[in-house]
Amino acid sequence: MIEHYDEIFYYIQRLTGDKILAKDLTQETYTKVLEISKKEDITIKKAYLYKVAQNLVIDKVRKDKTLPQTSYEEDQHSIPDKEKPEEIVSDELRQKKLKECIKKLSTKNKKAFMLYYYKNYTRKDIAKIMGISTNAVEKNISRAILKIKEQMGNDY
Repeated sequence: MIEHYDEIFYYIQRLTGDKILAKDLTQETYTKVLEISKKEDITIKKAYLYKVAQNLVIDKVRKDKTLPQTSYEEDQHSIPDKEKPEEIVSDELRQKKLKECIKKLSTKNKKAFMLYYYKNYTRKDIAKIMGISTNAVEKNISRAILKIKEQMGNDY
């Protein structure tokens, strides 16, 4: 978990605009997560660290009513959304969930889905590989997509 320390620190500093406060809140974040991890198994520690850090910043704002404001020239220096830490964690969670969903598919659905989306085979090629009609390939891919959508839910 310590490997995420700098990342969490910079995240909090960006939210608060205060280096000293960010250092204090980072320490508090780790303290809380370590206490909780003694009682519960935290599967995705990085995501948990971000959530606790965010909550501590919110609590601090509520308590103090204001935080020192630092002007940022975000338009000139901001990173793309896909590179933001919270987006990276969110994407990692989606990918993990997708892998779990794919594992639960029937053998034919999984094979057709994987060959089509991950190996970029055509439906005709998949039909030859699997020894079934192209219509059957289409049905297997469609069923796989439906089952994945059901399992992923509206959160993703």
